[in-house]
Amino acid sequence: MDASRGNMDCKFHPGREAFVQCQKMMIGYCQECLENCEACTDPCTYCRFRGQCIIWEMCRKSPKRYRIEKEAKGTA
Repeated sequence: MDASRGNMDCKFHPGREAFVQCQKMMIGYCQECLENCEACTDPCTYCRFRGQCIIWEMCRKSPKRYRIEKEAKGTA
């Protein structure tokens, strides 16, 4: 996080300003990560922020999320 600007960088793209922040993990992600559903760090476990999470809403119906969920459950 750049304290002088008050902005957070993307986890996967250092130097890029974060577009969204995971409230559970306090990690920032850029627009590209959000669009590619690379942003949800833990889609298979409980998150108290899920009901208000833009990351979850944008990625919850993506094929990638279903694949990750199946792998986590051991059904892939």
